[in-house]
Amino acid sequence: MTPYEKQIKSTEDTIDAEFWKNPCGVEVEFDQLKFLYLPDHVSAFIASQIARQVYRYQIENISTKEQITHAVMITMGGLLPGVLLHDHLAWTLNKNISPIKFGMMGVKYYAGPGEPLEKPEIVHALSMDIENQVVSVVEDLVDLGGTARFVAQYLVDEHRARKIILIAPFLKTTEVMNEMLVIYYGSVPKDTWIITPREKVETLIKRVPHWRDHGATMKVCEANLLKIGYPKYLLDIYLRPTYERG
Repeated sequence: MTPYEKQIKSTEDTIDAEFWKNPCGVEVEFDQLKFLYLPDHVSAFIASQIARQVYRYQIENISTKEQITHAVMITMGGLLPGVLLHDHLAWTLNKNISPIKFGMMGVKYYAGPGEPLEKPEIVHALSMDIENQVVSVVEDLVDLGGTARFVAQYLVDEHRARKIILIAPFLKTTEVMNEMLVIYYGSVPKDTWIITPREKVETLIKRVPHWRDHGATMKVCEANLLKIGYPKYLLDIYLRPTYERG
């Protein structure tokens, strides 16, 4: 069994923290991308480790008054890590650290795997007042950095945020770290598509037709999905209708 297979099939008590800091996706037939399947319990583990980093930042900035007061979850990707972080950060046992208030804003930057739009689009307005606040922007992944830059500038210019800190489980580029503080857990290569728990079906129904149109049989598509780490129940529901869709 490969390290990837071991981690996809791991339990909460057998997660390899080092593997997920620089995880390697798997190659499948009829695709140039590699795929990294992120199990639910691994997402929860990574959120706990990011929360520890945020807590250290809050402790270090008690005297500077630069503590994070608000967190903006960027939909859709930032909702899952944001909700998991909320469980750790929306209250505190330290009287010197205020709980972080969570809100959201909708921004779209991708049409599908590896298909960025020309520029980000705001699809849901910011849900809270952040004027003169230190704000964390929560995403699930920093790929090209375009969304992070766009949101940071927008929150400063249009909503008068005092400072922006980016929070994301994974980075594909470190360039954005030259422009703002980034709290993250791991890094992945640019050719790797991360399948988070909130986009298992979405990725399947977008990628299976791509494989089919490049010559893959339904059997090959099934093998690809199983290799990536998909559970059989999702294949039973979605594979055939997706493959046969015109």
